[in-house]
Amino acid sequence: MRMKNITGLLAILASGWAFSSAIAADQPAPPSQGLAVENVIVTEPRFRTEKALDNFIIGHAKPSPFLGKIARWKRGICPVTLGLPDKFGLYVTQRIIRVAMAAGAPLDKDEPCRPNVAVLATSQPQKLLDFIRQKRVGLLGFHYRSQAEQLSTMTLPVQAWYSTATEDFMGLITADIPDGALGYGVMSPLGRLSSFRVSGSRIGNGLKSEFTTAIIVVDTSKIAGQEIGPLADYIAMLTLAQGQYYDTCQDVPTITNLMASGCSPDMKPKAITDVDMTYLRGLYRMDAGGSYIGQRSSIAFQMKKDLGGY
Repeated sequence: MRMKNITGLLAILASGWAFSSAIAADQPAPPSQGLAVENVIVTEPRFRTEKALDNFIIGHAKPSPFLGKIARWKRGICPVTLGLPDKFGLYVTQRIIRVAMAAGAPLDKDEPCRPNVAVLATSQPQKLLDFIRQKRVGLLGFHYRSQAEQLSTMTLPVQAWYSTATEDFMGLITADIPDGALGYGVMSPLGRLSSFRVSGSRIGNGLKSEFTTAIIVVDTSKIAGQEIGPLADYIAMLTLAQGQYYDTCQDVPTITNLMASGCSPDMKPKAITDVDMTYLRGLYRMDAGGSYIGQRSSIAFQMKKDLGGY
């Protein structure tokens, strides 16, 4: 992949990320009823016990670094894939869109749309991340300066970074972006530290965390022999939800086990599973303004209801 293509795309992502922080209008997700995704694997009940599902939810539902809540997309996603052969790149991009539709996640309806999800395949991922840290640090997401080097280190064959924004109870959205004077913090579009209006509810303060950009880096030197179908589903899951553990095997069949070590074949499906899809649907149906524990509980309830048998 040519560096010129990368830097151009990163510039578009960075400008779109800053722009998105000023957008406060609701953009409801398209309905997911009746939509199907090809090659969804239905797992056997013995592999998805209630305890296994609870562990999966806890392991996958990573809170956003600033707000401490589960983030999801509010603005429509617009994915682009660079660095893979054209037919594979197109397949990955289309697979992200199909999974997003089935999950009820919002899609950008503009044609052409402005990319906010970049899948970047390269044999030199660390060189790319060093460039992002030096030139487009905001794309790594909310962090403190002392964390930048560790955060921008490639440790897995496929890895994701997300920038986020915070929406308050009145609908004002501000980006979780760097502030040169005070280290890293949340700033308004006007360049000053933000204050947030909250609901005062005991079950949630009404503050919501949402993705503004996602960068998924694929180390092509470590995916030799990997089939494009499972890889595309893995990337789609990374695009739509931020997980905590991708290097640890979950005890339920899930596409997120694809790159994890120590997994038995039963736990490494060849496509996205019903467990993955019900998690995503629960994520995009939950009350985004609730507490982190409340969000997790909502996803768990929806998953067990949809999967049945609990």
